[in-house]
Amino acid sequence: MQNKAQGHVLALGTFDGVHLGHRALLQQTVMLAETLDATPIIYTFKNHPLSLFGRSPKLLMTEAERTAALEATGMPVVADPFDAQFAAQPPQAFVRMLVERFALRGAVVGFNYTFGDRGAGDTALLQALGKELGFAVQVIEPVSYKGAPVSSTRIRACLEEGALDAANIMLGACYALSGTVAANRRIGHTLGFPTANLEEYGNKVLPSPGVYAARAYVAGQVFQAVTNVGNNPTVEGKVTTVETHLLEFDRDIYGMPMRVEFVARLRGEIRFPSREALSKQIASDVDRAREILAEAGQ
Repeated sequence: MQNKAQGHVLALGTFDGVHLGHRALLQQTVMLAETLDATPIIYTFKNHPLSLFGRSPKLLMTEAERTAALEATGMPVVADPFDAQFAAQPPQAFVRMLVERFALRGAVVGFNYTFGDRGAGDTALLQALGKELGFAVQVIEPVSYKGAPVSSTRIRACLEEGALDAANIMLGACYALSGTVAANRRIGHTLGFPTANLEEYGNKVLPSPGVYAARAYVAGQVFQAVTNVGNNPTVEGKVTTVETHLLEFDRDIYGMPMRVEFVARLRGEIRFPSREALSKQIASDVDRAREILAEAGQ
């Protein structure tokens, strides 16, 4: 571990989404480490703790995406698997492990941080243990948006309810899905708007069914795009898909990785009376997406 003789200040949390609240916590971790002449480290778990009990929520980031976003802060990231042994640890034992393993000088946590068996430990206990064991504790007050705390749970709910603008503001970035382009029914081709069907995007939240102005990253380039999330009721779709029409693009990209960033919600999913009516609406969606993305500087 780097500079262990100086000890470490740990940022503790799950950090799903690495949203504005998390960023405030990480910034404070760096500041406390500078004050204590210690090394800041992000300590988290590879998997969501609830996954051990089969209750993991749909996530805002895959493990790889979250790790990359955390590492972009410049701090080392230590991520342990959350297993039965971790879950059964009394709160005091968990903290003593951190003290011994990291030569702990300080810990920075969110206002609602819990730890130990059944989440029995809270910020008050952590502060008490800090006094007992000789490390500083800073509890970060919530970052608020429209009068309520920014949280991963709230962002997930916004995405599922169609409030993309609010979700993106709280994330501090556009929500994104990354996966592989796979063959589908090729309905888009028959309508004059071929689409790339995104699969294998992990256990992530899907935005509310509807149509979105988007950016698509594929083959080393970025394209303006229109993305549909839903089951395509006009053409009797049976399963939910994520299908993206890339503007000014005509290539076979089956099997290639693609990242889709959701910039703005255009409308909800609608059953149209005919394919012709659907095609006309898609053309209108494309025009509106161009305007929105141009205004966003894309």
